[in-house]
Amino acid sequence: MPQTPWHEQARQLIDEYWTAALALRQQAGIDEVHGYRIAARRLLALLALWRPLIYQPGLERRLQRATSTLSALRDAQVFEERFGGKPHAIERPKAPMLAVRLERWLERLGQVPAEFNPLPLYQMQLALCLADGLAEPGLDGMSVSHKRQLRHWHRLRLILKQTRYGVELLVGQGEGDPAWLTMLVEWQNRLGQLQDARQWLKRLGSKRASDKRRRQQAQLKSAIRCQLQQLDCQQAELVGLRMAMQRMA
Repeated sequence: MPQTPWHEQARQLIDEYWTAALALRQQAGIDEVHGYRIAARRLLALLALWRPLIYQPGLERRLQRATSTLSALRDAQVFEERFGGKPHAIERPKAPMLAVRLERWLERLGQVPAEFNPLPLYQMQLALCLADGLAEPGLDGMSVSHKRQLRHWHRLRLILKQTRYGVELLVGQGEGDPAWLTMLVEWQNRLGQLQDARQWLKRLGSKRASDKRRRQQAQLKSAIRCQLQQLDCQQAELVGLRMAMQRMA
């Protein structure tokens, strides 16, 4: 059976995942951890694209668990790079290759008719997930606590990550709008900076903190407050993105 563009795209993402997993097995540096997490998320987006036809929940759970277990290491590495300190000591990360499961999934994909197009439904799914993330009521600046605002933006950050990798799939097949991808990357960077600041503040917090650490805490708290105010003003961009994705689906 000749390969379809769907099959070629899937094979490329699977190969990229295997390359990243092998690199992480050899060395768990900051670049390897970051590269693996990106490759795994792109693969999860691919599985979500085809989930109505091909669903292997065990495969998705393994990938999700692998990325989750690396979150603490990634946070520690970024903190060490920013503030210094001893290297974060952990056991060698377990990056599953999942070769048999992925080859079986790819074989199933080869049985899908070439004319079948999953992209419109997938785009609508991404738009509806984004709408759910934006729908939390009462987030009107100072009317809620910073903790609640931070929780909201943290949840939305996770949704935007998968939306970004989903839109990459759309654009890769000539669908959607490349401007959506540009906006999502910008938002991922903004919310990543906010998440980093949250994690740094937790790590700096100590009853015996030095004067230098206390100054760094104060600077981070001020930066977080400014970021929250800016994000509240900019959230309309995401509402417009969600509407555009639903309109064009």
